[in-house]
Amino acid sequence: MQTAQMSPALQSFLQQETEAPEPSSALEEALTGGTLAPLGDLDITTGDSGLQGLEAALERFADHDVLRAVLDLGSDPREYGRQYEAQLRSAELESIQDYIAESDNLVALHGQISSCDTILASMEDMLGKFQGDLGNISTEIRALQEQSQSMSVKLKNRRAAEGRLGGFIEALALPPALVEGIMQSDVNETFQENLLLLHKKLDYAEKDDVALTSAALRDVAPELDALRSKAVAKARDFLMARIYALRKPKTNIQILQQNVLLRGKYLVTFLRLHGREVFTEIRAAYVDTLSRVLSSHFRAYLAAIERLQVPAAGPGDVVGSAEVATGGMMAMFAKGLAAAAVRDRSDAFQLGERAAVLSHLDQAAIIPHVATAEGHKFPYEVLFRSLNKLLMDTATSEYLFCLDFFQDQGVFSELFAATLSVVEGSLNTQLLEMSDLICLLLMIRINYHHQLIMTKRRIPCLDDYFDRVTLMVWPRLKAAFDLQLSSIKQCGNTSIHDSVQVHPITQRYAQLTSAMLILNADYQDGQLDGSMERMRYAAMDLMIRMSRSASRKRIGTVFLITNFDHVLTGLREAGVKASQLTGATQSSSGTATGSNLGQMGTDTMKEFEDQLSTCTNIYVEEVLSEHFSGLLTFTKRAEAANKARGDRADAPPAPGFGAAEAGPVVRDFTARWASALEQLHRDTLREFKASQTCGREVLKAAMTQLLLYYTRLLDLLKRCGPEGASLFRDAVTVPSIMYEIKRYNRS
Repeated sequence: MQTAQMSPALQSFLQQETEAPEPSSALEEALTGGTLAPLGDLDITTGDSGLQGLEAALERFADHDVLRAVLDLGSDPREYGRQYEAQLRSAELESIQDYIAESDNLVALHGQISSCDTILASMEDMLGKFQGDLGNISTEIRALQEQSQSMSVKLKNRRAAEGRLGGFIEALALPPALVEGIMQSDVNETFQENLLLLHKKLDYAEKDDVALTSAALRDVAPELDALRSKAVAKARDFLMARIYALRKPKTNIQILQQNVLLRGKYLVTFLRLHGREVFTEIRAAYVDTLSRVLSSHFRAYLAAIERLQVPAAGPGDVVGSAEVATGGMMAMFAKGLAAAAVRDRSDAFQLGERAAVLSHLDQAAIIPHVATAEGHKFPYEVLFRSLNKLLMDTATSEYLFCLDFFQDQGVFSELFAATLSVVEGSLNTQLLEMSDLICLLLMIRINYHHQLIMTKRRIPCLDDYFDRVTLMVWPRLKAAFDLQLSSIKQCGNTSIHDSVQVHPITQRYAQLTSAMLILNADYQDGQLDGSMERMRYAAMDLMIRMSRSASRKRIGTVFLITNFDHVLTGLREAGVKASQLTGATQSSSGTATGSNLGQMGTDTMKEFEDQLSTCTNIYVEEVLSEHFSGLLTFTKRAEAANKARGDRADAPPAPGFGAAEAGPVVRDFTARWASALEQLHRDTLREFKASQTCGREVLKAAMTQLLLYYTRLLDLLKRCGPEGASLFRDAVTVPSIMYEIKRYNRS
């Protein structure tokens, strides 16, 4: 080997390698030496330990390829060991040559490894230092955390102390700007801002437990009280000047309230909290001022609208005759009866357009001087609506102002009491002389709807007033109804003097009833219905009594028919008007029924319809008996006789009512039916000349009844056998009679 050419490092490396024990397998050691002796030297009788060692080695290397090959071949182990050793020596030499060939690389690798070891050692030292530094930093962090927690607690405590102490100082300290703003500045928005700040300081000084016992408050209390006194004085002077300005003539109160007083409403709040005596003075001054001003305004307004009033009905305008209605309830109006009777107003009970006031409830109040200049006059209910409207608007404005400005409802109640007293006094005066039923009922309806309007506004300040007005008007309405009822009942000696004209009492009753039913249609007031029912009974009784004063019963019957028909016509027209006022839909025929007038209207119409039907039937029977007595007498008697016998409809006629007896009746009717019908037409229209429409309806009923009688006579002839059939053929045909009836109806 050329060892001289090797580097010292490689030589050293190889020396270390050669000095190491030669590699040998454990198997060879076991076979050639060590624990195993040569096979020739073995004594199988002795040396049990040798066999045991062999067994252990064989068991240990049972799976070794070399041992398995030696045992399989059966060769000499020594020989095989020597071969194996030679191979190992050869491989060792080859390995050394490989090492020598790679010596430079190994040297470089060794240098790199040494360099890496040096670097790693340096890094290990550095990391060790880092670890030490991190340990120090962790210690410092824990120290900083402890310091931070300590500082946080200190800061929290200092802030809490600062908050309490700072708030305390701020609440009690009096900045120069505050002192100057209260003592020297005018009363304006800035002054009110300073008042608010002063209020907070005063409130704190009065209510805070710490402040009450502090020395700081004792030092600042005199200055606080001085500022309070100055603020109260300046607020009083400002408010009193503005309140007294309301007393000036022609002052627009609402504009002054909204533009001046409300802008300084915190002055009142401050006085209420810190100047109670001055607040009471301001409150009293405002109440006194507005009470005088508003009551004076309404007193002047009442005087002005009183000149615009036109009386619609007076004490003498009663349904019954004024000449005889001088006792009972009429005595309370005796003073004005004579003059009223002379006037004899024909429109005193007509509703006309008076109900239109209910459609203009929220219209602006009447301006007296404008109405006077235009020459307008109004019934009292229109003036009452205007008065109530003005009162509502004034009360609404004043009520809201008092709540906003004084925050006290009692202020409004006190200042408006005088105004309500003036208005209610005027109403009482008017009601003492009021006997106009329509006006009184309209006042009740207006008052009711105005109360609803105030409820929708959510302004309850006039609820008591509306209730008092209702309690004032209702008794007067009942007294006026009793007056009318008494006037009807006391007309006991009234005579119609054989006149079949619609009586003035009937006209007035129809007008009044129609008006009352229209105004009560949507309300169904039971008390009013009871009064209407009593008046209806009294009016019907009076009409019947007046009909009995006629010289002939037939004239009295015509009188009743004419008067009942007039009342019904008025009620039907009232139903149409009521449907227009309430928006109800009329029937397809264009006529109205009592349903549009409420239940009382329905009952009233039915009562008069029944009476009219009864009187019409009486008149028809009488007039037919006059012109067709034979036909009516024979037909009625024959039907009565057949009914008494219990005959069927096709049974022969009763004795005495056969063809022989019917013949003269049929021939008489055939001979003169046309002329008799003409005479019936003339007589009926003559007797009903006061009401041609009513006369035509009665004539139609008479001709219809005549046709029914004649048809019944023909039915009787059919039961009389051949003789009856012969008479039937010669009789006038029903179509001929119907043609004439239609001709008269068309004319």
